[in-house]
Amino acid sequence: MTIPDDIAKWLQRHLSILCEDDLSIGHFSSGDIDSVSINTPARWQLSVDMIYRTLKCDLIEVFKYLNCHDRQSFLDAIRRYGPDNHIDIVLWNATLIYGTGKLEALVRSFFGTPSNGRDKLNPAFIEALEQIFAENGVPWSDKPLLPIMPVDASAPADVSR
Repeated sequence: MTIPDDIAKWLQRHLSILCEDDLSIGHFSSGDIDSVSINTPARWQLSVDMIYRTLKCDLIEVFKYLNCHDRQSFLDAIRRYGPDNHIDIVLWNATLIYGTGKLEALVRSFFGTPSNGRDKLNPAFIEALEQIFAENGVPWSDKPLLPIMPVDASAPADVSR
């Protein structure tokens, strides 16, 4: 398992919730992770990378691209406007995502029901996710997959974790 335990537990919880509920993409910027503080560029970067990874692996889907034309314009937008940016608050708070059948099958194969995957870290589940990420060309890494590009170019982002 290469994903740090605190991020792995957060990811496991968030993905299991998406098997039962449609949520905004802001879902990926919420929750406790000791090594990546909330409301920081590092959390924004983690959120963008996880949204991208899970989309690329067909684990989540966007219900409707709000203020965007397609997946690429959506990915460009979340890299430019962070979850705490008030310029385009609709992007993170109203763009709904949901877990795909592939995600639900994966979660059920390890937990039975999605709610069982919320509290105790299952390393085998995380290893299966890491395998899916690698097979889809988006392996786990501390390096950004889609580097954030804040609209305020005079304020470079610090995405160190």
